[in-house]
Amino acid sequence: MKIALISDIHGNIPALEAVYQSVREKGVSKIYNLGDSFYGPLWPEETARFLIKNNIPAIMGNEDEALINNKVKNETEKYTLSQLSESSINWLKTLPGIYQNKNITLFHGSPGDNRKYFLEKIYRGRIVIKDEKELAESVKNIKTRYIGFGHSHLERVMVLKDKILINAGSVGWPAFSDDSPVHNIETFNNFARYAIIDNQNVELCNIAYDFKLACKRAKKNGRDDWAFYLMHGRV
Repeated sequence: MKIALISDIHGNIPALEAVYQSVREKGVSKIYNLGDSFYGPLWPEETARFLIKNNIPAIMGNEDEALINNKVKNETEKYTLSQLSESSINWLKTLPGIYQNKNITLFHGSPGDNRKYFLEKIYRGRIVIKDEKELAESVKNIKTRYIGFGHSHLERVMVLKDKILINAGSVGWPAFSDDSPVHNIETFNNFARYAIIDNQNVELCNIAYDFKLACKRAKKNGRDDWAFYLMHGRV
């Protein structure tokens, strides 16, 4: 088994193209996209076309759900929906909440709740790893050895008894601020991220791409905040 896990593209097509090229160069046979593909003031429709054209199977993310429900809460959602074609929205509607085969289980946030981090929790405004008891409870109904997910944008690998937990990180959005509950996510760099599972090996990949192009796009769309996140990986 040699597969790549990508997640949280957030409409950043130059980051996605760089990751895709890297995956192909490494001889990976299968790519799985773990959701939150389009949300952002960048290139949502171009990202949709790329994923559909290259037949990359995907999981439903929390922001994907929000776009489908068409309940606009902020300017980012408004922009994203204004750019997406009907066919791209219809593609989103077909995505499952979870994928599983004999080797791996994949989801976006947590099974049954894409808004909830799987490895982490918020404690006094900071993101921390859950204790082993909490994690054991989270994985008790998952039978596969490998468990892949995204959502927090923080790449990690954790071994929990007989299971390997893998957060693929974010392809296209290295930092953000959330207010429910209040906390910041920061990676402190501007790389595009993904993970590879190759038999017993797990590789976390950080790929350089033209992040300045993404920053320019964000600024063009009136989002200096996103430009800062994309350039610095900080809030």
